Amino acid sequence: MNTSIERANFPPDLPLTKASFYSAGSSLGSISIGTRSGYEYVTFDYDSQSGDMSHTETVVAIKTNSPKIPDTNLSRASGLQLERVGEWIFAFEARRIVSHSTIPKVVDDIVDLLEYAKGFSQNT
Repeated sequence: MNTSIERANFPPDLPLTKASFYSAGSSLGSISIGTRSGYEYVTFDYDSQSGDMSHTETVVAIKTNSPKIPDTNLSRASGLQLERVGEWIFAFEARRIVSHSTIPKVVDDIVDLLEYAKGFSQNT
């Protein structure tokens, strides 16, 4: 697997404010960009900062045009939330923070799920 990772500023073309989980006043940290298996991705720790319900999770955003509907029974069973926004798919598990060293493995798992979802009739 070809991998490159670098610490970065948040990419201006990533449509985070259009994601269903986004809330005004939220904060981002540990931003990294990279490529893995031919996919561009961005990872960041997202804190919703919504009062008593504030929590942080690591979000992985992968740039891909397919599948159109990324959600699968496998992702739901694992607790992984997937959401397409434009040409990006946001993926995260509620309240799970991923260490920088394990990001490549998490990205691989998400890419595998997306490749699996491409075979569903709604995505062909």
